[in-house]
Amino acid sequence: MTKLPNDDSDLINFLRQHRPEVPPAASDLEQQILQQVKTWPLPPLVHYFRLRLVLPALAAGLVAAIVGYRTLMPTQPSPAEIATLQNFIESNWQGTVSDEHLESDVWHFTDLDTE
Repeated sequence: MTKLPNDDSDLINFLRQHRPEVPPAASDLEQQILQQVKTWPLPPLVHYFRLRLVLPALAAGLVAAIVGYRTLMPTQPSPAEIATLQNFIESNWQGTVSDEHLESDVWHFTDLDTE
């Protein structure tokens, strides 16, 4: 670290000359502090009890989420299922790009005349 420059030496000297004396410590200061610590009430155990309930519940929820994700994840389709799906998509795609869609039930009920 770099030290700050002593730009205001007059202020520093003034503060050094007029600083107060440090009061002497009481001889029984340690005993007073220990006595005050002994008289402090103990924190309620409810917080620790709640913490003991919350942490296992969070761990159980995390385990349940991982297990649930693994069991609900779909399996890989077999080659026969992939071939069936591909044939289905190809046949539907051919139906959407050909002129056969104009004769479908939807177009029979739709009036395209603007007159």
